[in-house]
Amino acid sequence: MTITKKVLFGVILILAILFVGFRWHSFFAGPMVEQPISYSHKIHTEMLKCEECHRGVINSAAATFPDIQVCMGCHKDQPLSSSPEEKKLLGYIKSGQNVPWRRLYKNPVHVYFSHSRHVTAGKLACETCHGEMGKTVKPPGRALVNIKMGDCISCHEANKVDKSCIVCHR
Repeated sequence: MTITKKVLFGVILILAILFVGFRWHSFFAGPMVEQPISYSHKIHTEMLKCEECHRGVINSAAATFPDIQVCMGCHKDQPLSSSPEEKKLLGYIKSGQNVPWRRLYKNPVHVYFSHSRHVTAGKLACETCHGEMGKTVKPPGRALVNIKMGDCISCHEANKVDKSCIVCHR
């Protein structure tokens, strides 16, 4: 069986387009993030509410990562499972160091976003902006929802909230 030049050219062209498309997506989606501990949000959200670990959500503009004190509420000295990841957590607890969690979501510097305003006054569920994070069994490498300004404006319109530029751009 011989491959014609046209077929070979077509295969190479398709591979080149796929490669460029993948690189383009990776560039705009940002780098993959690897968390220091591979934990299950699903296991945790079956027992806890998001704001029990991410305390800043209720009373602060910024959401917080769980500090070691939060983790110690359940994970004291003895492991609750045989997971090697929990052993890593116990190592952080024993050393008194916070887990160096890495951000998935980051607003541009010119955008002001208050978690407490959206969660308490706006009564938005975490899933509205963060997707089904609570159902993940391992930390995702990227944000589950790519939030654009149009999404925010649509939400403000639907909920009859002020959409003046100054509300979010300070």
